[in-house]
Amino acid sequence: MSAFVGRQGEVAEITALFERVRLVTLSGAGGVGKTRLGLELARTLVPEPAVVDVAEVAEVGGPQALAPAVTEALAVSAGSLLVLDTCEALVDEVASLVGELLATDPELRILAISRQSLAVPGEHLRVLAGLPAPDAYALLTGLGDTWPAGTRESLTEVCDRLDGLPLAIELAAVRLRTMPVADFVANLGEHLALLVDEERQGPSRHRALATCIGWSHQLCTERERLFWARVSVFPGEFDLEAATYVCRDETLRAQDMIDVVTGLVDKSVLLRRETHAGVRFLMPGATREFGAGWLALLGQQEEVRLRHHDFYLALARNAEREWPRRQVRWHHRLRVEAANLAQALETGLEAGTGLELAGALWILWVCCGMHAEGRDYLDRALATDPRRGPARTRALWVCAWVASLQGDLLGAEERLSECREADPGGHAGAYVTQLAAQVAAQRGQATRAVLGIRAARDRHHSAGRAFPGLLPGYAVVAACLLTLGDVEAAVGVLVEGLDLCETYEDLWTRSHLCHLRAHADYLRGDLTAAGEHAREALRTARLFDDRTAQAAGVELLGALAVAERRSQEGLELLAAARDAWTALGGEHLRPPLLASIAVPEVLPVEGLPLDAATSLALKEP
Repeated sequence: MSAFVGRQGEVAEITALFERVRLVTLSGAGGVGKTRLGLELARTLVPEPAVVDVAEVAEVGGPQALAPAVTEALAVSAGSLLVLDTCEALVDEVASLVGELLATDPELRILAISRQSLAVPGEHLRVLAGLPAPDAYALLTGLGDTWPAGTRESLTEVCDRLDGLPLAIELAAVRLRTMPVADFVANLGEHLALLVDEERQGPSRHRALATCIGWSHQLCTERERLFWARVSVFPGEFDLEAATYVCRDETLRAQDMIDVVTGLVDKSVLLRRETHAGVRFLMPGATREFGAGWLALLGQQEEVRLRHHDFYLALARNAEREWPRRQVRWHHRLRVEAANLAQALETGLEAGTGLELAGALWILWVCCGMHAEGRDYLDRALATDPRRGPARTRALWVCAWVASLQGDLLGAEERLSECREADPGGHAGAYVTQLAAQVAAQRGQATRAVLGIRAARDRHHSAGRAFPGLLPGYAVVAACLLTLGDVEAAVGVLVEGLDLCETYEDLWTRSHLCHLRAHADYLRGDLTAAGEHAREALRTARLFDDRTAQAAGVELLGALAVAERRSQEGLELLAAARDAWTALGGEHLRPPLLASIAVPEVLPVEGLPLDAATSLALKEP
């Protein structure tokens, strides 16, 4: 057996738990290390030289042989501890027997190891996840005699791709003895064919990852197996609404979904977690690959993939429609759906809807900070689908917007030029003018930018387009006026823009306007007001996990701290901002206005992480 790695927290927690309860069930997916942890717990709970026998339910020979096998294990075991492994093989019979044993012997403690809960009164369920990254890496490297230099990053990727699953890691270690690490990583998309060791000692189901997962498949009902196959289309987390839309038909009805999902969670095929976006479910990579194999056998891959695409296209449309008044909610939802949206985009590029979906997701690319991903999908969609129309026009100006945020001003101007040519009716003219003004502002052409953005703003106002049309224009105008030195005019624009943000409940734009108001207050000499507005902007930026706005806010508050003679705090914040700009991709993302504030040169020391610096900056002086 391999050395026991990690799980110290679980050992301590469950050992302490047994001081006040009598039945604990270790649950989790096949190969997650339940048996290995159970043996370690037995050694901890009943120290040597006492012996604890483990009754393996899967090997007892059927329901009739269960009670005699457990009686034999009890006769051998010391310390009134009974360990029952693979309880899922006869889960109902084990549950009944465990209830009787606990009622008969008040001193008996039972550690059950099962992919499925026993559902016995008094049961305390502990569901295991894969090993954390450091422990997974320690397990993999501990199983090899020597590893070539420079392979740490690749081995870390192996552990991550295998979801920290101990059995998968142990099987990978065997394969890596004869296979170059780079080749192994390149073939990891085929987990199940790769992870096999016919010489492995122990239960036959642990000699191949596919066999281990297949054991769980046998425990499922017909509907659970069908759902498992169809839900494998999700590359990441999903919720019940999405799963119902994608998986339902006359065989698997909408009213069946809660029972099916509950059954798969109970059998550790699905993992459940609470998020800002509600309850989410996740299928580990190898389990998903197993389900995809069954989906291929059913011949339903294309049908289910298109349903997945249709659901997320509708989700993107809803997000765009509801964004103005439900921004934080949609920010969290779109971020957790990023993997599903990426897959829907890939399907859309083939199905002819790539332009529409890539353009509709401007919220994800612009407001959720996914600039690089958005630029890639927009460029690919525009190259794949040359058809003229509203979808292409919007994709072009959204692409220009993203390019400008990346600092690629030439790329932004090229996309705007294409948009003008593709839109002879001028339907997107206000957006083209708005973004051209934004690029001009980034080039330092403040007067030209102010004229352009005011023209665009008037057109957006007439059309009733508040966001992303009307409101972001206030930030561009105010920034340009501050650059030109007309602070009072900038304050007037900011006051008007902030009032409109209140009317439209636009928190995202409000954050940027508050940041600019803080600059204006600083230039007016009102450091107290500047600090209040800067902290308000930073609090909102943190809500949206807007790293660029956070870095700008931390830098501004660092400069304010220095100006208010809080030099140590100020220097810490400035160092953190410096490091954040580097990590985010360079100085081109840093707002030019920050250069107008005189700050001392920061010593070449490592700054705080951005989140820690944000927390420090938000403390009232």
